[in-house]
Amino acid sequence: MFSRVVLICLFMSFGLLVMGQRGNDVLARKVTLNIRDTSIEDILKSIETEDFAFTYSAEVFDVKKRVSINVKDETIGNVLEILFRGQGMECQQLGNKLLIRKKRVPKETVPKSDTTQKEKVITPPIKPSVPKETKYTTEKESKEAEVKEVKSDEVNSNNEKQEADSAMGSSTPSFEDSALESENGRVEYYKEKRRQTEAIVNTYKNYELAPLLFVPIYEVHPRALLPVEFKGEIAAEEVPKKEKEPKPEKPARDNKFRINLAPTVGYTEIGNRDAIAIGGHLVYNPTKNFGIGVAGKGFLTRNEPDVRLGADYSYSGGYGGLLLEATLFPNQPFHLSFPVIFGLGSVMYNSLEPLTGLNTIEDERTIFVFEPGAYLEMNVIKYFRIGFGATYRDASSANLKYQSDDQPILNKNGLDGLSINIMLKFGLF
Repeated sequence: MFSRVVLICLFMSFGLLVMGQRGNDVLARKVTLNIRDTSIEDILKSIETEDFAFTYSAEVFDVKKRVSINVKDETIGNVLEILFRGQGMECQQLGNKLLIRKKRVPKETVPKSDTTQKEKVITPPIKPSVPKETKYTTEKESKEAEVKEVKSDEVNSNNEKQEADSAMGSSTPSFEDSALESENGRVEYYKEKRRQTEAIVNTYKNYELAPLLFVPIYEVHPRALLPVEFKGEIAAEEVPKKEKEPKPEKPARDNKFRINLAPTVGYTEIGNRDAIAIGGHLVYNPTKNFGIGVAGKGFLTRNEPDVRLGADYSYSGGYGGLLLEATLFPNQPFHLSFPVIFGLGSVMYNSLEPLTGLNTIEDERTIFVFEPGAYLEMNVIKYFRIGFGATYRDASSANLKYQSDDQPILNKNGLDGLSINIMLKFGLF
């Protein structure tokens, strides 16, 4: 029984020894890496195995830095030094964790001399002798002024000591204590104050202001002067800046595409006969107030018997040409439009038999037409308008004659007349 216990203990100690040996050899393990443009964090994850892992702080090291590494059979310790080169790294194994941290710098121990230990009394700084203006004051006022000066000196000295202690640390002596211990320390004290004052002056030189600033700059006379607290106020006058005059805004260009198609039908008189006029126009509007396009019309009168020719005859014809249109108040529900037609066409005196389709033309002439008009339009829906208006037709050379004896059928002004129309307008407005 005792021998079994001894064997079990030996096996357990051997296992612990092997595990400890494996743990101690983690940094000595060799790895092979060939990685390009990858973050340090991803490289560390690729090195980790089931029996160990890396521990670090992302605030201490730049683990997001992308690097490239190509090593063969290199130890993990050397790989870490390559990855964290220049970052002051050290690695410590804690069980199955590899702790990566900043190198600790040992503090320098400075032995205290016997003289500094024995010196317990520090000589206070010598106050500069500044001649004061003679004023007639009472004893009470002079005592109050002395008390205020003593309190202000104590407060200033305490504040300076606290600032020096916080900057240098509680374990080391303050800057003012060391400055007051020797003559060299006193000189360094005034040099530091002078450097701080010049830094303040250089800071205000870079501002775009006209500063009115008084800052005392002291010479290095350690036995004669001490820094005097500046109790003035910094006043600055802002230089007026010229305001830029706003540029006039250019009117926005109207690039909208507008086009409309408008059929028309109307009543007119030709040669003292009732007639119907049917036509239409196609107009492009570069702006809402102006349009240009083409227009055409055809007309036909009622049939009346002609005694000379022994049949029923009528006037018919048509014309077409350029159309110019101006529109007033186009955005209003009711607005006005003024179209003008410059056209060329023909008029004839003919007889058409409906049964046989035989068309007998007695005379035909070419005409030139100038037809201005005016319409009152109403916006019905977005793409549809309706208009009511009138046009006046002025035609030239409309003198029709009989072929047998050259007697006039229609004189040259017989085609002139007023036409009352209804217009339906479709399109993009």
